[in-house]
Amino acid sequence: MSASAARTWLRARSPTAPAPLAGRMEDAVLATAGPTEGVAFHLAEAALVCLGSALDAGGSRSAGFDLLAADALLTCACEAAAEEGTATIEALTRAYGPARIAQLLPREP
Repeated sequence: MSASAARTWLRARSPTAPAPLAGRMEDAVLATAGPTEGVAFHLAEAALVCLGSALDAGGSRSAGFDLLAADALLTCACEAAAEEGTATIEALTRAYGPARIAQLLPREP
């Protein structure tokens, strides 16, 4: 799935996200090649990019904006999956559940 399909899907949403948030979301979409399964999965991968950035920022205030973008992208991923049907929602939640998100956390020594 190309980044342009995911960006087109994001831009078609109404109401649109505020410009700074929309820009961060699009940057995250462009930062990942995205899986081949479809828009929902590309958006979920972009959410993980933002979540990773938030984790890298630690306790700084900039982490908040990345967390907001991650939340918005994951919400959009669920919306895109819902548009495709139950099977896509089930596949998305299996692929991007707690175990997948936990993979982003630093390993304890």
